[in-house]
Parts: sequence; structure tokens; C-alpha cells
Amino acid sequence: MALTFLYLTDTHRLSFSEDSDFWITKIDGLSSNEITLSETQGAGQIGSTLSAQSVRPRDLTVSGVLFGDLAANRRALLGAIRPAVSARFVITEDGESWYLQGTPLRTPLMEETGVQQAFQFVFHAPYPYWRSMEETNTFLAGMEALFRFPFATGGSWMLSRYEESLFKYIVNGGDVPVELTVTMTADTQVAQPEVRIVETGSFLRITKTMQAGECFVICTAYGQKSVIYQHADGRQENGFRYLSPDSDMHMALQPGVNTLRYVAAEHREGLSVRVSAPKGVRAGV
Repeated sequence: MALTFLYLTDTHRLSFSEDSDFWITKIDGLSSNEITLSETQGAGQIGSTLSAQSVRPRDLTVSGVLFGDLAANRRALLGAIRPAVSARFVITEDGESWYLQGTPLRTPLMEETGVQQAFQFVFHAPYPYWRSMEETNTFLAGMEALFRFPFATGGSWMLSRYEESLFKYIVNGGDVPVELTVTMTADTQVAQPEVRIVETGSFLRITKTMQAGECFVICTAYGQKSVIYQHADGRQENGFRYLSPDSDMHMALQPGVNTLRYVAAEHREGLSVRVSAPKGVRAGV
């Protein structure tokens, strides 16, 4: 199956494919990662000691050609790929879609010709890994809805049931760690709820006693890290002051199987917990 590409902003959607007027002929930077290494060397030491390393942001250089109504398509390209406008660059192959989040480092450079127009732009992604467009949404505990349509009245049935799992397994199908979003909702009073990844010992803990209807949404994703505290009446505020200082805001699902569990100082059974994350993250595509 041929590759297709999308450029998505809040207001624009550009599709690049062989059956459209927008073609991509070459992309540099799809697969490789640049890594910054820090080394130390002592007196008389042969070689050096690796002290730190970090993966650098990714730049995609995208080259292509416009066909069809050149004036209209040129306006569409320049209107979508604008300075300082956040976007997703999405690649789809064999039914799987992966994306980078970023902004243009250079907006389209256009070639002036009469029949077709070549273009090139550079897309900068501060977070260099490709995230899956598809998400996993794992229910750790709480009331699970059972009433669905179509509905048969015969026999015994329930509107919902309480689902509780001391341990839940989530598979990260990618090749690098995946950051996540944890939603904790109090159905009754719950004291100091916590969600933990067993294999790494990483955890997120709320220090307050939650009342019925209160909710915390904790996101550890790069560039989106946040703690939102929602009151029972729906009002929202920054909830970082309720997060324990030793909580890990870099919590991530490691490649392979991850074991999650939740606890609370009191009334653990009054807590509903959901964990959502991209199905996988890849270093390159």
C-alpha cells in the first residue's frame, strides 16, 4: 500500500497522495534520530566515559509538487503551513497512522512554473518520536456500563457493574516508552489515591482526600504535562499543588507488557481509574 501523508492544524487539513493535486516526492528525516552525547575524560584515561545522552528534536525536510489549479492549491498549501501554527504531520501505511507534533521551521519555498510547482518546507518536531494515532483506553476500576443497544428484554441483565482489578496489564507495542494520561474520579470519599507501574516503581499520587464527584486528570506527555483538578460542580483548576512531590511526571509505559495497580490510603473501592496512551511510539518510521 502506498504511503499517504496528512498535514493537520486546527483549521486546515492537507492530504498528500498520488491521487491528489499535492504530491510529496522526497522526505529527509523520517527514520533517523540525532543523539547528543556528553562524555568525560580523566587525566591519563584512555578513551572517555559516557556521562549523559539525549535525543535531539527532529526536522523533516519535505519536498513535493503541486498540480491542477496551481493558484488555488498554492493558496491552500501556504494557508495550512503557516509560521508559528502548531500542526500534526501524519504518515499512514498498511492501515497504521503515526504522527509528529510540531511547527514549521521554514514555510513552503515555491518554484514558479506554469504547468506544475515544486515546493519544499521544513517541519520541526520538538518531541522526536512518532506517536500512534490510535489510543489504548484501559479501565482499572469503577462502574463499567453494560447497557447497550440493541437491547433484549428477555433474561437477566444489569445496567452496570463494579469492575475492580488489583493489577491491569497494558501492552506498549512500540519501541520506545509511551507517556500517558491518568484519570482518577471519586465515586465516594477517597483518601490519597495512587496509580503505580509495578515494573518501574513509577507512581502518581494525589495528596488530598477526594470527595464524591471530584476528578484529577494527570498527563505526562512531553509538551502537555499537566494536572487538572475538577471540582464536583465541574469547575477546573491547576491541580499540581495536590500532586505529591515524589510523583513521577515522566511516568511512561515501557515497550512490552506493563503492570498497573492503584491504591488509596482509605476507601480504594470508591475510586474510578482510567489510563489512556498512544498504542505505540516509534523512534522512526
